[in-house]
Amino acid sequence: MSTRARQRLPVSVASSIAAVIATTLLASAARAQPIFRCGDSYSQSPCANARILDVAAPPSIAQRSEARDVAAREKLLALEMVRDRREREQAVRPATAGSLGPTLPAAAASAPAHAKKHVRAKKRAAADDPGRDFIATVPRAKK
Repeated sequence: MSTRARQRLPVSVASSIAAVIATTLLASAARAQPIFRCGDSYSQSPCANARILDVAAPPSIAQRSEARDVAAREKLLALEMVRDRREREQAVRPATAGSLGPTLPAAAASAPAHAKKHVRAKKRAAADDPGRDFIATVPRAKK
């Protein structure tokens, strides 16, 4: 076979294949290391009262069955929680704005208006009324 008949892989493809092979070898070497359980944490180095975990063993039929049962219970619980949340959200009605101003006390709203008062007194009373908006005025110049 001539050299022209042989086709070489591009450098990027060859380096990608080499990277995949190296990663596979490193992953299999890393899997061979024991994993220790030290209380609530996991480590590659042993500690006092460490338990070695068997990570290579596949789950048993009983473990798979138990995992399916747990998943089914959690799914039902999640659906129940969603239903409860939606019921609570439907029961709550948002407050609607009746007025943008401050609310009047019940006594002030039902008090009869006095028909005859001096004009100045009426203006001062209106300025002190908490239910009305503040209106700024410029004082008149003295003559």
